[in-house]
Amino acid sequence: MTPSSAGDAEPSDVGSARGPRRVPTQRRSRERLARILHAAGELCADGGLDALTMEAIAQRAGTSIGSLYQFFPNQDTLVAAVAQRYVADLEPLLAESDAAASDSAASHSAGAAPAPPIDALVDAVLEPFVRFHRTHPGYFAILFAPQGSAALARLRGGVRQRLVRRVETLLAERAPHLTPAKRRRLALTAVEAGRALLQYTEQSVPAGARRAMRTELRDMLVAYLAPWLERPGARQGAPAAERR
Repeated sequence: MTPSSAGDAEPSDVGSARGPRRVPTQRRSRERLARILHAAGELCADGGLDALTMEAIAQRAGTSIGSLYQFFPNQDTLVAAVAQRYVADLEPLLAESDAAASDSAASHSAGAAPAPPIDALVDAVLEPFVRFHRTHPGYFAILFAPQGSAALARLRGGVRQRLVRRVETLLAERAPHLTPAKRRRLALTAVEAGRALLQYTEQSVPAGARRAMRTELRDMLVAYLAPWLERPGARQGAPAAERR
């Protein structure tokens, strides 16, 4: 999930980050490029962008420094390519989760099934990221590095907008009585809070304690969203301005 930054751009800007200077066509070259991108992600997960050097990437990838420069003119371009790969890999995972959530909502609307519980809605938002981070350990360290480049800011902005729209859609299906403005505020808050705590959990909490922290995050989001989703009306006692 993503931070709200003035430098973040709309989804239409996501593809503007530069890719490799040479697109490999042979299998060995494609495999070498994949190793380079994976190595950069692992190094960032271990020590952040500050610990990343072209020499360290080459060593981790088991290739020469010259091979890196065949693909990328500098480190910023390489990091942007890793981020682009992450964004591309994330999209089908989100689409799969969205389809499952929409099928559940459609069944409920047709009277074939009860409305899914709120914790299931929260799980639909969180679980793709938990699974994704296991296979893309550098996701948070690269995409959300405070010292990242303008290209990373554009990618980050596109991911943020994609996630907010996704949560807005889920809320609209579950709570059509809410105004669009209220749904957007709920979505923004859930996305921002969820991303920040999930990033902290995956980067700073010992592996053995992460499951418990993810449970705390889940419970927090359920408690935040439940009053607005449990019944077709405003939260009891909420000011009129807050209900809009």
